[in-house]
Amino acid sequence: MDVPEERSIGPYQIVFATGFGVFLSALDSSIVNVSLWTMAEVLNVGMSEIQWVVIAYLLVLTSMMPLAGKLGDRYGKTRVFKYGILLFTLGSLGCAMSTTLEFLVAARVFQAFGASMMTATGLALITYFTTPGNRGRAIGLNSLILAAALGLGPVVGGILTELFGWESIFLVNLPVGLVGFLIVSAVIPSTERVVEVKFDVVGAILFFIALFCLVCSVSISIAIGREIFVITILIALAAFIGLFIQEGRFTSPIIPTALMIDRRISISLISALISFMAVVPVSFLLPFFFQEALKMTPIATGVFLAIQPIVFSVSGPLAGLISERVNARVQTVIGLIVQMTGLIMLGLSIPNIALMALSVVVIATGLSTFTVANGNFIMTSAPREYLGVVSALTNVSRTTGFSVATAMATTIFSTLFVIFNPGGIDSGPVFVESYIQATMFSIWFFAGLLLVSVVLTIFRGLSPVEIERSQKDHISHIDVSV
Repeated sequence: MDVPEERSIGPYQIVFATGFGVFLSALDSSIVNVSLWTMAEVLNVGMSEIQWVVIAYLLVLTSMMPLAGKLGDRYGKTRVFKYGILLFTLGSLGCAMSTTLEFLVAARVFQAFGASMMTATGLALITYFTTPGNRGRAIGLNSLILAAALGLGPVVGGILTELFGWESIFLVNLPVGLVGFLIVSAVIPSTERVVEVKFDVVGAILFFIALFCLVCSVSISIAIGREIFVITILIALAAFIGLFIQEGRFTSPIIPTALMIDRRISISLISALISFMAVVPVSFLLPFFFQEALKMTPIATGVFLAIQPIVFSVSGPLAGLISERVNARVQTVIGLIVQMTGLIMLGLSIPNIALMALSVVVIATGLSTFTVANGNFIMTSAPREYLGVVSALTNVSRTTGFSVATAMATTIFSTLFVIFNPGGIDSGPVFVESYIQATMFSIWFFAGLLLVSVVLTIFRGLSPVEIERSQKDHISHIDVSV
């Protein structure tokens, strides 16, 4: 997708402006977890209740992103992004003022609406205002902001909660949000609107139901009964089938069937989902392993977990520069293989902390190499009139991948732990060895999933920019030969 030079406002300027929204939404997804225990004590509720502070945010964020992306295409990406910052900021104020769990969860839902608007249109704005020649570095810088927010979240959350109370983790969003709104208003021009005769209300409802039921079922699969789990999965499946039928006959669909059947986009989204799923062994399984099996402190665990976002923040911009010059198929396949190699190394190195840290460095390097190139490929392959929708689907793959993998990792580890520790011993060498074995094989399961992603990525095809580049190279080769 080529971009007129007069529409480009530069990769650094657009990333700086959208970075406030990206930082806020990513920070808030990681800063809350460290304060959940304090919230539960202050609000006088148990952990089974306080988890809805996280689940409600995740459900609404994931389910609303495609609709928010569609609204960005229809009414202007800049407008939707800008008002998303405002909604998120107001929701943050509501969270800080909450005195009951019900009010806090409602405010988190309000926050999630704003976050979905920012997340869905942020990558679309970067694509809209950059050219194929500088888009890779813009997406790389965007990944740096994302990684920095995810890495800083637990640290900042712990400090603020300890010194100023849990309300402060939401109050810190107010000045950042207001400054971000003003900067976006001043820096980012209005984008063109996609003129449509009628809005696809049925498609929007079906997509929301499908994603909501899917994410809900996998997010709380352990807490809900088997019957309810099966029912929600069947509802999600029926809604997806209904959506495909609806979008095929509607003139202005929420998710055009052309996008669904375009293997460049669909395979890239599936590969992204699997790649993000493979992050969960580090972000979810290892904290339990360190604190339950190795008795490490939360601070030491947090320092180890900071390795991945730090590496990502360094390698992400470099991966962006490479993606402007290298065929995406090559870079994405290499990134997936490196990430898979890191997971295999991680399983083999347990419980050696130094080797585990080195393995995480390899995993993060592979993840950034793949993610930036894959994101550049997807947005370059997307039709201009559907940039918002495709941007939203790219982020949906990330949040859905985390949710699905968390449920899978819990189930796989629990099953393996029972196999390796049939006596149910809860301490001592047998307990630790069982924990090591269950963690190792759980990690290798996700490494196997990445192999599937590698095969899919090899056969997804070229983007329009890559096709044009190869044709020019072919013509140049002919000219030289003549």
